Amino acid sequence: LGVMDQWNFNQCHDYLVETSTATVTSYGAGFIVVGMNLFFTILMDRAGKFEKHQSLDTMDQSNMVRVFLLKFVNTGCLVLLYGQKWLQKLVGVSFDDAADFNVDWYATGGTSLMVVMLMNIVAPHMASFVAYFRHRAKIRRLERNLTADKETKDSHKVWYTQEDLNDFYKGPPFKLNYRYSQVLVTIYVCWMYATSMPLMPIFGAVSCYLSYWVDKFLFCNFYRTPPMYSDNMGKRCTSLLGYLVILHLVMSLWMMGCEEIFQGQPISGQQYPEDLRKGIRSSTFEEKLFKKHLFPIEMLLIFFVAGMLLSRVSSTFIRKVCGCLRCLTCSKGSQLKNLKNNMNTVQVDYSSARDREIIKGLSSYNILQNPKYQEAFAITPEFAANHNRVTSIQGYNTKEGDLCIAQ
Repeated sequence: LGVMDQWNFNQCHDYLVETSTATVTSYGAGFIVVGMNLFFTILMDRAGKFEKHQSLDTMDQSNMVRVFLLKFVNTGCLVLLYGQKWLQKLVGVSFDDAADFNVDWYATGGTSLMVVMLMNIVAPHMASFVAYFRHRAKIRRLERNLTADKETKDSHKVWYTQEDLNDFYKGPPFKLNYRYSQVLVTIYVCWMYATSMPLMPIFGAVSCYLSYWVDKFLFCNFYRTPPMYSDNMGKRCTSLLGYLVILHLVMSLWMMGCEEIFQGQPISGQQYPEDLRKGIRSSTFEEKLFKKHLFPIEMLLIFFVAGMLLSRVSSTFIRKVCGCLRCLTCSKGSQLKNLKNNMNTVQVDYSSARDREIIKGLSSYNILQNPKYQEAFAITPEFAANHNRVTSIQGYNTKEGDLCIAQ
């Protein structure tokens, strides 16, 4: 039956109303989640500037971690937490939503989560594309109003320097930290529920593929050249992926431990309890955990966590021991030497270093070698190299372009 036929048919009217309400609620929740993610991004950007970090690298790295955590909780955790009874008692509210990964949760929370992840494939790029098309429209409008002498007809759009005109053509800065946080949220949420929702990794792959090409296009055609970031932000994101493995294994145990879908057999070899099979009572934590089909996942989780802890403890212990030995033997460390070697491998010419403000100031106290004074006095760099006092330009005619004795 069509929609209107179901609406007019009494036996289908209530079903149509319920399904329509559930659909609207799912999409509405998705839009709210996307809007809150945008709010978190703007809020953390302003908070990072307020903190007054010592460098842009540390500020963006701090913003990346906080935006990632807020988006991850808002996108992938709230849909699971609001059904937990302990949290409802903590905040003093009550819901009838499913607290476990049963059929009811997949019909409600799982559907909402799928809608949110589908929207997250496109939503993070909408604002960037809107800004790109507005920027291109602004430039085309300016170029259409140029005269034959390449001057603008608009008296309100006057640029007195080339730098001001260049800024008009430049796009916004490329926010590398927010790209990192968005990709991390997508990967975390998709692999968090990948065991029981196999479409999630597909959504994550499509999202990463689209993000790659969108960022590549906008980086080449719209964004400004980003600052010279260090590799600390990339290393921090790589280290966070290790915790994703633990989260994936824990969520796999939780999902596959639900008796309504995955019953399984106890490790002890006993028969599955009759009262649990009939749904008379819910299983305890031990009964959910000690099942045969969960045993490989539990062993993998234990080995991975143990390996991660040993790696952290051993690296820290070895570093402390080496520091003590260097202190006792009064020897130098290798960190400064490695930094100098890395610095020396980067070949930057003088003009690029000056444009990027890596080199600031002058190599001499000779005021005539300052480019600004050379332009003001109309002298050449060769003249400034052979003279070191302002009184040296007295008696010369510097208004004609060529330095000569005034007549």
